[in-house]
Amino acid sequence: MLTWFAYEFTDDITASRAFYLDLIGMEAVWDEEDSFAFIHDSVQVLFSQAGPQFHDDKHGETARGHVAHCATGWAFQPGWGHGPVPLEQETARMRSSSIALSPDQFLKAVERVTAAGFPHLFDEPSWVGYWSFPVQDPDGTTVELTDPKTGEDALHPGLAQRWHPPAHSAQSHGCQPVATV
Repeated sequence: MLTWFAYEFTDDITASRAFYLDLIGMEAVWDEEDSFAFIHDSVQVLFSQAGPQFHDDKHGETARGHVAHCATGWAFQPGWGHGPVPLEQETARMRSSSIALSPDQFLKAVERVTAAGFPHLFDEPSWVGYWSFPVQDPDGTTVELTDPKTGEDALHPGLAQRWHPPAHSAQSHGCQPVATV
């Protein structure tokens, strides 16, 4: 099996760690003060704290870091051609990601990110050819939570019994655009 490694930078490593590990439910395979990583299927994603400079103690040098690009607005997800996108929401072609979860993981993640107050595009999970719930992570990047296993005609397991969304929030979760250093 091949593994794809993705390297991300964030302006707030603590908030990103809480978002991806605690709220979405990814399991850490690496967790240090200024970085963490998780594996999902054949992808390993590593997040590092962004900053203008960092000191590399191992090699005894100061290196230039990267400042995370803070997205603004909602990214277009290709699967949305099969379902509704709220007309009042503009979408753009910019970096984003999707995370396919099991039906139970999906419901738990949706409940946790909405309870934590993260912006979400839909008021509740929507059928777009699969179950979709786009949110913005702490840096404002669109992250589409998906359940590709539960069919459209089947009542999403637990949705009617457990889904009680808080008031819709499409505003930013505190992300401010930053200059690249």
